[in-house]
Amino acid sequence: MNINYNEVDKTIEIKDGLKSHFFLMKFFMILTLTNSILNLYDISASNFGFVTVIWLVLGIVSLVFLYHFIFNRSVSEKIPVNQIKGLSERVFSGRKKYFLVLESGKSRDLLDVKSEGDRKQLNEMLKKNGIID
Repeated sequence: MNINYNEVDKTIEIKDGLKSHFFLMKFFMILTLTNSILNLYDISASNFGFVTVIWLVLGIVSLVFLYHFIFNRSVSEKIPVNQIKGLSERVFSGRKKYFLVLESGKSRDLLDVKSEGDRKQLNEMLKKNGIID
């Protein structure tokens, strides 16, 4: 688990490569949205067909994902302690995924916390340093 507490800066340092993953996801969503806009640019009522509907759906889906990635998720590797509300979990496809809830309303996924033992260790570290109750 690559999650450490820095006492000097009063920050949590997370080294999991999430920043590069989200950069690629945002890049491909922007590329898909741009491609969708270019394909829908010269559409008239006479040539509105199945391919147009597919490009319209792809554009809307990529726009929704971009909104989610930009406004609801954080990829910060150094998170100040005063920005952390708590530790939470969600179940997705039968697997528990843990994340930090931040004061700004965003969440920071913890990819390195995979088991219940890792969660207990992280929870203990957060309680020991007074980050959560």
